[in-house]
Amino acid sequence: MPASEPSRHWQLQKHQQIVNEDSPTAFAQLSELALPHLIEFLQREFRQVEVHLHETAAIDSLLTYHTAPEKYDPEKLTLFAYLRMAARHDLLNAIDRSNRQKRPLLDIDEPAIQSQLVTEAGLESEPFYLEQWLDNGDSGKHTMLRQFEAELDTTDRQLFLLMLNGVRETEPYAEIMQLLTQPVAEQRREVKRAKDRLTKKLTRYVNRQQN
Repeated sequence: MPASEPSRHWQLQKHQQIVNEDSPTAFAQLSELALPHLIEFLQREFRQVEVHLHETAAIDSLLTYHTAPEKYDPEKLTLFAYLRMAARHDLLNAIDRSNRQKRPLLDIDEPAIQSQLVTEAGLESEPFYLEQWLDNGDSGKHTMLRQFEAELDTTDRQLFLLMLNGVRETEPYAEIMQLLTQPVAEQRREVKRAKDRLTKKLTRYVNRQQN
């Protein structure tokens, strides 16, 4: 688990102090606890991502909040949950930029992190592993994945990047899909549906490109 999260009352108090600008140290106090919490949270969810990207995303999320604290709604979720969601969003965007600029879409270093993409029924009889598929020696596959990603809308791109980075927990997907207010069973069902849809879409895209 990430570094401990302060009470909801403490978080709300700091938020109100920051919004009302009645405490010059409120943001520093928030950052002192939130920054290590966010970095550890991102490191746990994105273990294969470079450390400096975790730190940058955590800092950016805090600075963005400080610039416009009124955008946070305390009635929907805690401040730390809001910051985690923002930090994850910033990190996914950073991964996306990094992938597009200087390297293949994936950087999977160990089998435990590989993302299994099950092919659409009727197209393939067995599931395939993305790492194995990419390591076949055909560099064009990386380009194919980047092109596929570019065709997705913002929400699907964020979901797809989670899949590519081996994230299996429901919560990160549910946050992106704005499902956190729904029952857990509903979150799991909708997340699975979205992941299946993206997997089938990728399978069709790959098959079209290879035919």
